[in-house]
Amino acid sequence: MDTEVQDGAEVQDGAEALSEGCLLAEVSEGPPAQWSVPEVCAWLGARCGDGDLVQLAAEHGVSGRALLRMTEGTLRRMGVAPRSRRRELLRELLGLRLQQELEELLSIAGGEHPP
Repeated sequence: MDTEVQDGAEVQDGAEALSEGCLLAEVSEGPPAQWSVPEVCAWLGARCGDGDLVQLAAEHGVSGRALLRMTEGTLRRMGVAPRSRRRELLRELLGLRLQQELEELLSIAGGEHPP
């Protein structure tokens, strides 16, 4: 990958633009498994308030489907530290998975979506 120096820091070509685009995206109302990388970044920014996580998600191209499959090992390999931060994110992801499962079950049963 091409790199360049901006404001004294080395930046990979396109990484900065992608992370800026992630910050501008809105959290989607659609199923999390169908979220794009910018929608994942928006969710991370809104839920975790951590620009580092947003940047890591952008750099690794984390889609909604990949987000839902994250484990502690995945987060560790991505560079998310310390362990307490990974655990916090995993709790948020569990809530997201449960929300999606509930919506799918209600859809199958013909019920309405929760508020």
